[in-house]
Amino acid sequence: MDCFLGFIGFDGTVQAESGLYLTALPGITPDLLEGITDDAETIAKTFSDVENRSSLKFRTFFLNELNRCWNVSDVKSAECLICGHKELLSVAMWYLMGAEMMAETIGSERTNRFTTIDLDKAENLRNEYMDTFFRELHTAVAGVDLTVCIKDPEHGGDIEVMFNMP
Repeated sequence: MDCFLGFIGFDGTVQAESGLYLTALPGITPDLLEGITDDAETIAKTFSDVENRSSLKFRTFFLNELNRCWNVSDVKSAECLICGHKELLSVAMWYLMGAEMMAETIGSERTNRFTTIDLDKAENLRNEYMDTFFRELHTAVAGVDLTVCIKDPEHGGDIEVMFNMP
């Protein structure tokens, strides 16, 4: 799912298409990325890993949320819907990438409060970002136009129509 690659930026040194940058989220700084990057990797590689994992997770979470209301089993249709609505979904992706950055921080052997961030703070931020991600995703999926990619969407949610006779 390449449409989100490069869509969310890190720190504004390279213009991101969405205008959203991870450093605008609390607790994420250029020093954080530098601090969690292993000696054998580059900062660009660490950010790329976070971006790729976020993109793959996003597709799964999106399909799950979409299927709460609609039966969409085709992954290609889901990817078409994501890419066709990436502006609508951008804030959700921003928070998911923030959560993934915190997961990378928690998993880094170089993490400590002197070089990057306190682990408790990183865990709290990751949880907060995931909660915000799910709220933003739910709201955004409600605004997705399925006819962009699916000719005749099949409803699969729990909507029930009731008629009352006078």
